[in-house]
Amino acid sequence: MASLHQFLSFFFLSIFIIKGNSLSKSPPTSFSCGDDVDFAYPFWQRSQKTEHFGYPSLGVSCINKMSTIQLDNHLYRVKNVNNTMKSLVVSFYKLGDAICPVAPHDVSINASTSFLSYANNVKLIHFFYNCTVYPSGVEPIKCLQVGAKHSYVFLDGLVPKFDWKTNCESLVTIPMNIENSITTNIGKAMKEGFELNWSSNVECASCEASGGLCIYDNEQTFYCSCGKGGHYANCREQGLVSSNYFKLGLLSIGLVICCVAIAITILYIVKRRKDGIYKQGFNRLPMSGK
Repeated sequence: MASLHQFLSFFFLSIFIIKGNSLSKSPPTSFSCGDDVDFAYPFWQRSQKTEHFGYPSLGVSCINKMSTIQLDNHLYRVKNVNNTMKSLVVSFYKLGDAICPVAPHDVSINASTSFLSYANNVKLIHFFYNCTVYPSGVEPIKCLQVGAKHSYVFLDGLVPKFDWKTNCESLVTIPMNIENSITTNIGKAMKEGFELNWSSNVECASCEASGGLCIYDNEQTFYCSCGKGGHYANCREQGLVSSNYFKLGLLSIGLVICCVAIAITILYIVKRRKDGIYKQGFNRLPMSGK
């Protein structure tokens, strides 16, 4: 029984270690969707695997040779990447060819969890579309006027006091790179997109500062790759397995081994009992010649 338990322990542990280390030994490579935008770490391709080098928010999907990224459950087109400045420019995935497009939805970036933040030149803009009643003396967006319905746009913090929600069909807030008047060339500015900066969180920054690369499993669990396999908090701790990912894996293996051991023990006890009953019945049989 002891030898069987040892074999099972070695078997399951070997499978986990081989699986856990397979990615961490492979360096990330650059890639492109075919639209002249090149990506490298910390970007990664969503189509490749759930365990990946790179930051969770920087997963790239190639759609019809177009580079796209997902932010707050919405797709955006990636128009440019600057690895030196750690920045990227994105725009709405589908705006059409209209000279004066309408922002399809709000844009929301949670800097504390997404590894992304707005660049310094980006300003939040508030759109109020198809208003039937509006304050006097406020300049509308001329190219979006439909009959008596007017649409308006304001910089964040400069929205006039008015019941916009009641009197307008929709309200949308988006980031934009604004240089001049926001009521002119609004369509061009929207199509050009807005700039984002990326940065690592504390645990990933510690990994990179020690010479490692960050790996995430299903975009949630972190560990540091040091080019030699293994799961570490950072490369200064090589030889000391300390990531939550590996600890959870060992715990899972322990539970599996315990379940297997219990099952084998129960089968062994049942078999012993059956053998005992059989022997008792055999001993009660009358002996020949008596």
